[in-house]
Parts: sequence; C-alpha cells; structure tokens
Amino acid sequence: MAHKNITRTGKAHLKKTVSLMSVKVGANDADTFNDINNNYLVGYLPPNAVVTNATVLTKVISDATTVIVGTSEAGTQILSAGDTSSTGFSGTFAGPLDTDTGVAVYIKLGFAVTTGDVRVLISYDEYDLNNGAMTMVDNV
Repeated sequence: MAHKNITRTGKAHLKKTVSLMSVKVGANDADTFNDINNNYLVGYLPPNAVVTNATVLTKVISDATTVIVGTSEAGTQILSAGDTSSTGFSGTFAGPLDTDTGVAVYIKLGFAVTTGDVRVLISYDEYDLNNGAMTMVDNV
C-alpha cells in the first residue's frame, strides 16, 4: 500500500499555528464578572483542536481569589487552582484536551470581581488547519 504525506512538498512542510484564547478579568470588567454564582461562559474553542496549555496571569492582585477553567460550569477540565491573590502565573493545567466538535469555555471565580488585572490564557493547536506557509527541513 502506498502512503502519501500531504503536508510535505519535497523538503518543505506546511506550518501549524499555535492559537491563544485570552480572557481579561479585572476591575474594568466588573460589569461582566459580577454574577452571584461567579460562573461565566466566556467563549468557545474550535473543533479539531488540542488544548496544549492554560495558565492564569495575575498582573494586579484581584479579589476574585481563585480561578478554575472548564468545559462545563464549575468544571476543571482545563485548569484548576488559579490564584489571583499574588502576582505572576498560577494554576494547574489539566493536561491535553481534544476539543472534538468544539467545546465551551467556562471560568469560575471565587468571588465577584471589583479589583485587579488578571488574564486567563489558553493555548491550543488546530490539528486540521495549516497556516499556508512552508518550512524547509534538511533532515528529510
């Protein structure tokens, strides 16, 4: 049986692009993040993608205190243990996740937000999508 690698042409291969979902949670977003249950549908990840990393970046300490990220309300399928009580990176990435037909992204905060500047960052690769550019490789 013959096999054809459709992602290569000679010594060149099609590039993939890493995508990033960034959700801002802070004092200027208090109108958005003020629900009594502190559970928010913030977006959707595309189908046929793999979530490769997730983290919480606290630039200014927030009264949200904790952040978890999942594919369902109060879920931790993407990230747990995000901490906004000190600056820097936090959270425990749950591991690679195949989005299959696409998934919703929910953020649950410990408390409603009135202070701070926090970003929830989710990296993902769309494995059926190429960016159209080619890269030369010499070891083929």
